[in-house]
Order: sequence, then C-alpha cells, then structure tokens
Amino acid sequence: MQSLKNLPELFTTSPSSRQIISYALKTNRVRRLARGLYTKDIDTPLKDYVRRHLWEIVSKLYSEPVLDGRTALQNGPANDGCIFLVTSTGQNTVLPGLTIYVRRGHAPLSDDTRTRNGVRIPSPARALIENMVPSRASSRRVARTYSQDEIEAYLDTYLERYGEDGLSRLRDQVPAVGQQLGMTKEAEKLDQVIGALLGANNVLPEVARRTDKGETRIDADRVVLFEKLFTALHEFIPSDRPVSAINPAKNELSAFYEAYFSNFIEGIKFDVEEARDIILTNKVPQGRLEDAKDLFGTWQVVSGAAHMSSPPTSFDAFIRQLRTDHASVMQGHSSKNPGVFKAKANMAGDYVFVSPEKVAGTLEEGFAMLNELKGGFRRGVFAMFLISEVHPFDDGNGRMARIAMNREMSADNQSRAIIPPVFRDTYFAGLRSMSRVGNTTALIRMLDFAQLWTSEVLWQDWAETRSILEACNAFLEPEEANEHDRRLMRPR
Repeated sequence: MQSLKNLPELFTTSPSSRQIISYALKTNRVRRLARGLYTKDIDTPLKDYVRRHLWEIVSKLYSEPVLDGRTALQNGPANDGCIFLVTSTGQNTVLPGLTIYVRRGHAPLSDDTRTRNGVRIPSPARALIENMVPSRASSRRVARTYSQDEIEAYLDTYLERYGEDGLSRLRDQVPAVGQQLGMTKEAEKLDQVIGALLGANNVLPEVARRTDKGETRIDADRVVLFEKLFTALHEFIPSDRPVSAINPAKNELSAFYEAYFSNFIEGIKFDVEEARDIILTNKVPQGRLEDAKDLFGTWQVVSGAAHMSSPPTSFDAFIRQLRTDHASVMQGHSSKNPGVFKAKANMAGDYVFVSPEKVAGTLEEGFAMLNELKGGFRRGVFAMFLISEVHPFDDGNGRMARIAMNREMSADNQSRAIIPPVFRDTYFAGLRSMSRVGNTTALIRMLDFAQLWTSEVLWQDWAETRSILEACNAFLEPEEANEHDRRLMRPR
C-alpha cells in the first residue's frame, strides 16, 4: 500500500491509495478538490489553489484535453469561472471557484500546441472556426463561444498586433483547418469576416477605421490593460513586509541572488560559485565575457541601496533612469543598443509587444497611472508590468521590469520580490495571463508570493543562505522540479 508521503502534492485516487486517502481526509492531511482528485496542500484557500494549478488539474482529470470555445481564445477561464474543453472522456467538473464544461469533438490537430501538462491549445485558426458556431448563455454560465462582436474585436486586436501580413497568413490557414474539422461552412464565414478586416469588402468599415495605425502615438489596447491592473491594485490590500535597518552584508547577499536569479531565468546561467567570482573578484569563465558583464551590470544596479530606493518622480526622470539602468545591464552587448529604445518590433513566441513608434507615448500613459498608486507593492507590480508589456528595448526588458519593481518596493521600505529559477514558469505564466486575458489576480498573487518568500529568507550568511535556498528548491529549473513534483517552498 502506498504511503501519503510518496504521493505528489496533487493526485488522483487509485486502488492502492484509496485507504490511505480516506484516513488522510479524516485527519485533515489532504483536501478533496473534485471527485477522485486531492491535494496535500492544506493551507492555501481552495479557490486560489485551483487557479494556481488549473492546467495541471485539467490534465489530471482529462485525457488530451483541447481548450474549446471562448477558453481557447482567452487561454483561461471566463469571468464567471467557466472553462470549456473538448475531450474524448470525462464529464463536467465543479471545482472551488471554477466549473469545467466538456464536449466531445475533434481530436488534437498537428498545429495545436501541447503544453508541458498535456493540455492542448488550439491554433488560432481552429479556435476561431470553432467559435463561429453560435451558442447561448444560460443562468448558470456564459455562452460557450464568442459572439460575432467578440470575434470581430478579437480579429481587430490580432490585426493590430500582427499586421495585415499576419492576419493574411491566418486567413490562408482557415480553409484547410476547416476541412480537417469538418466545419467548412464555419470556415467560409470566418474567411468573410477576415476579408472584411483586410479591406476585401466593406462589411466592417468601423473596425477597419479603428485599425488605422497612424491615428495615435499610444497602444490603446495596452492602456486598457494598464487601467485594469491599476484598478485591481488600487483595490488590493498588500501585506506589510518591512525590511530591517540596512545591513551591508545582508544587502550584498540579497542583491547577489537578485542579480543572479534575474539573469538565470532569462537564460544567462552560471554556477553559483562562478557567479560569485564574477561579482566579487571579476573572474570571468572562459568564453563568457558578455554574459558575465550582464550579471555584473545587473548586480551594480540592484546592489546600490540609495539608487534602488529613489524611484523617479517625473516621466522624464523615469525615462532617464530606465535608459541608464539598461546601459549598465547590457554593457557587454553593443549590438543590443544599450540605453536606446528599440527601432524594430519585438515579440515573445507569437505575442507582439508595443510597436517602436508607440513606446514613449504608451510608457507616458502608464507612468501617469503609476504616479497615482500608493504603496511599494502596488507601485512595484504596476511598474514591472508596464515595462514588461511595452518591452521598450531590443533585449533585457525582463531584467529592467524586475529592477523597476524592486526599486518601488525598496523605496517604501518593503521587501523586494526575487524570482528564483524554480518559480520561473509561474512568473511567466502570470505575465502571460495578464497580457493575453487581463488576469490581474494571477499576476498580483504570483508577485505577492514572490515577495513573501523573499521576505522570509535570511539573507545573512553565504553558506546558510545557500542551504536555505536549496531546501526551498529555489535552484531547481522548472523541468526538473516538475519531473520530481517539487515547487518553491517557504523557508522553515
């Protein structure tokens, strides 16, 4: 018979585990999430736990699930907590705060993306075709598919971000995908809507006018995102996590790991001892001069107690500081134009950031909101997302965003938020969820936990701190952590 300690944190029942699960439930050592699904986490509020582990839960409950309807286009739950899936097995499932609705449909296609948890994200062509099937909302849930207006708005945004060439490529994929799905009529309707956006006819003149890129110097969609985050942060009550009087040794140690981890999660990886030699003795591993300069430049910025406690009070000062920090961090990469805003569009996967001509205006709109927020955590989260979403430089934007975040937190005498490797996927998932579907809760809670964890680490002695970080699984990369069912643990 299995023992409870050998089961992962999130698990389903099996014949060999039923007896021990029954006993663990009675003794409050596990909690039930749904029929046959349990967690050993007994502290996190269940709604929060479900949101944090959503796709892992989905993969435990269903075999090869494909996101369906509005879930496929939002890449997350609807506002009422509904999730729609296509599966070959399984039934609807009610979870704390969420309800999963399933239907039988077409198996995954070759262009559908498989996540590390086994959940399939349909290609935009498939998702849009399947959303062309009308559906109705009920008293219990939102409509499964987008309305015509919602589809047009989605395509409007797609055109804004990917341009006419990108939308044309999507249109070219629609007929073949429609054939594969057996949904040629829906594919033809979608083709007409896309054709209208591209000017093939005059069905949607209002939308066509809205996509005129010469109208404004700001990215209006991003400003809407910033306003949503501003409102959520204004309503959020952060925990007070003050730092003690500055201890030079403590500041040096926490700054080291802040710089080390901030570079590590961006792919600039050194052994801890190598990184320590780079920063403290200027000893550079052979062939790693540029990467070493990145690490050292980041450390120079984050280790300056006075510099990191003085956020800019005007937009001009904000831009100057952003460029100065970037020039320091990217000093080893002249090809990346240190301290200079981008001249070409940049993207992460298929997600396009703010276009170069709209960088300054969009940053200015965001900074005006930042100036109205009170409290280091609120301001830090907003500053981080502002820079991350605009992506003003050719490279190094993630590090700039985290520096800006921690500067705001330090200025309010609050603990910074350090992102260790094991937390990387959670961090980027929070950003993606905010960027793509405006999920403020995921972003705020993710950074709230990062700050909590950082505040609980004793940044005092090199050896002791390293032992603490190892015990917290901080050094593990996400792939290894997932393989062994580990996550970032709070210091004990």
